[in-house]
Amino acid sequence: MVKFFRAIALIITSSTILVSCGETELAAMKTQQVEIIVEGPLFEGVNTGTFDFNFQDVLPGGKQKEAVKEALLKSVKLIVDTAYFPAPSSFTLSLASPNTSMKECGFLNEAKVSPEGKYEIKLAKDQDFLSEVLQDKSQTIVIDFNIAEDWYDNYSIKAEIDWEIKLKK
Repeated sequence: MVKFFRAIALIITSSTILVSCGETELAAMKTQQVEIIVEGPLFEGVNTGTFDFNFQDVLPGGKQKEAVKEALLKSVKLIVDTAYFPAPSSFTLSLASPNTSMKECGFLNEAKVSPEGKYEIKLAKDQDFLSEVLQDKSQTIVIDFNIAEDWYDNYSIKAEIDWEIKLKK
């Protein structure tokens, strides 16, 4: 009888530990705002801009990136001052880190110029790779964009990135 109660106690304790390890909390993230400066000259066709950052600096309230259980890009808006810069006709957004290969996160083909120069990127549905990329020591946002004319000065793209992060409790 004593063995039976010990077995039940062990099962209950193990179940409690397993359930509590699986619990997550949604992090209250602010929109990450970055500016990507692509040094000119740029030529007609596809050009590339990059921005390096450390995801640890993006997390709220001193949370550690090791606590990230799930990561998801909710939305990415790119802003180009089309009154000054040539309007891009397409975008590809990728994310990379020193120990992972570059992964495409989203794209926008046949970009329509809005009056504000804002472009909403269509994000990949499968973003399982993000957790691994974000655990690395640094991350790089890579934006490939297509312009229809040569541009002999620097080119600026602002990005507003919304993350959905679930942290281990």
